[in-house]
Amino acid sequence: MPLGKMHRKRLGRNLAVAGILVVFMVAAFVITMFNMQGQTWNPN
Repeated sequence: MPLGKMHRKRLGRNLAVAGILVVFMVAAFVITMFNMQGQTWNPN
């Protein structure tokens, strides 16, 4: 079944949203690692 114009447009929008979410997740991870740099876990 061929994809219509609407399907391709929706696919593009979904991929764009997924890309933005991935960028935010990577940024949050990098910021977290940067903030934890030099800290050690001390249970006492």
